[in-house]
Amino acid sequence: PGDAFVQGGVILTTRANGLAAWLAGTELSGFKCDLRKRTLVMETDIDNQYLMAKLNDIQRQEGMAFEEGKDSLGGFHFVSVQVDEDEDPAGFWLLKEMPDGL
Repeated sequence: PGDAFVQGGVILTTRANGLAAWLAGTELSGFKCDLRKRTLVMETDIDNQYLMAKLNDIQRQEGMAFEEGKDSLGGFHFVSVQVDEDEDPAGFWLLKEMPDGL
């Protein structure tokens, strides 16, 4: 739908430029919330995964909304890396999750 919101995450860090440069050097494939394990995982390259966060109860609910939003838009989601909410992003990626087995 034309008025749908793309789900995503913003990583706020004082090292935004360094993190964005590192991410640009990887084949960033997406972010997944594993609601059973209560984790947010970043997937890169063919088989690399990085634990980004362990989710508390509130974050788990946000993770559920994130996953539902991705599903409703065919896997589209984004990640932005920036110093703080008022700064322009040091890096921004629009991602599309691919079905398992491709």
